[in-house]
Amino acid sequence: MAEGDTDKHSVAMSEKNSSEHEMNEPGKTDAELIKSYLRKTDLHLLPLTFAMYFLSVIDRNNIGNAKAAGMDTHLGLHGQQFNWIISAFFFTYIFCEVPSNILLKKFGARVWLPLLAVCWSILVACMAAAKSYETLVVVRVLMGVFEAGYVPGFIYMTSFWYTRRQQGPRIALFFSAGVFAGIWAGPLAARLQSINGALLGYQYIFIIEASMTVLVALLMVLVLQDYPSTARFLSPAERAAAQRMLEADRALSPHAQYSTRQVIKALGDWTVWAYAIIFWAAATGGATQAIFGPTLIKAMGYTSTRAQVLSAVPSACGFLAQLLSMLLPRLYSHFSIWIMLFSSCACAFYAIIATTNSVHVRFAFLCLSNFALSPNMPLVSVWMSHNVLGATKKGVATACTVMLGGIAGLIGSHIYRDKDAPEFRFGHIFVCVCNAIIFVVALALHLYFRYENKRRDMRDEDFDAMTLTPEQVD
Repeated sequence: MAEGDTDKHSVAMSEKNSSEHEMNEPGKTDAELIKSYLRKTDLHLLPLTFAMYFLSVIDRNNIGNAKAAGMDTHLGLHGQQFNWIISAFFFTYIFCEVPSNILLKKFGARVWLPLLAVCWSILVACMAAAKSYETLVVVRVLMGVFEAGYVPGFIYMTSFWYTRRQQGPRIALFFSAGVFAGIWAGPLAARLQSINGALLGYQYIFIIEASMTVLVALLMVLVLQDYPSTARFLSPAERAAAQRMLEADRALSPHAQYSTRQVIKALGDWTVWAYAIIFWAAATGGATQAIFGPTLIKAMGYTSTRAQVLSAVPSACGFLAQLLSMLLPRLYSHFSIWIMLFSSCACAFYAIIATTNSVHVRFAFLCLSNFALSPNMPLVSVWMSHNVLGATKKGVATACTVMLGGIAGLIGSHIYRDKDAPEFRFGHIFVCVCNAIIFVVALALHLYFRYENKRRDMRDEDFDAMTLTPEQVD
């Protein structure tokens, strides 16, 4: 990562006490050791975890590519059966994140994260052998059990290696892999389904993509380490400097602890639910485009292979927009304004898609819609982290957001129905309404915070995080 990512506060604190430590390499300060530590840690942790999230998104959503390749016809799926196959994944995905993190702490990231990947990739390969609707539902339910642990597991793992300030850009980079996967999923599926062999095209999609996941999982076992204190790729001096940096960062909130009273209080704060609703509405649009993109494009009259390839274009637009979302708050720090801008554009774009019959216009605005959809999830996540204070309250807000994000997958699985083909107006109008909800809720938060800031200015109230009581920190 860039030099600017170094946590200067933590480095300064550790430099202050560097004379007390004998572990430093000759001629190297703590700041230099920490830069070296971050460079080595990034190299060992980020590329493979990025690649695995890229593959996990492909494995989760390749059911949509398989449908475009003819799976539904081959298995005789009808009515809402395909939609229920998609949503089956989220029934277990919503509830298995916390238990998975408990097991990660027990077994370590080096073992647990690759194990999860191998398990879900075996299930992906099993979908190639499925002969019925019921079998696919069972397989997708089990996939949700194992895939649920990867994202929270990565975030939990980074808390052992990075300060809170250092975690932010790395988590943002990690999440960009999900949108990046959308660019390659379609063209990759198109190439795999064109293989001439003993299997059907959609079966090759499942088997080969699952094999790629297993390969990366094996590399993770060889490269990942559980903790800085036991990492073989670090020198003793780097381990010692990292330990001082991490301890200094955790010392910033020494009184933070779990509080049931604060949980109840946080659940009663309407702003917590407002952030979660924005995330839900944004995730609904994002999830539907990731899964149904090839189906929507095929319904415009393109061949199956052509639709798979063209599905990369809207995803590329979304990826560019998500990268842009990392820069926009630096230009203008009011998150609500950016969220209202993107949601209003997405609302208008989906309204156009729902009301036009021109194939070229629908495809063009599908690309623009993906561009407008993608920034709101990372923007509201950062906005929430900036405004929600207290360890317990922030944990509750994050849990509510994750929960509603999973519910978005459940609902989104049923809004693009076969009976609405080829226009799929119901699904487009649903996502249009979701973005209207985002605009209204973001506007309400904007006006509320503006009122609160004016009220505090009139009372001459200053806020200093260092003066928080233990109960407020909790």
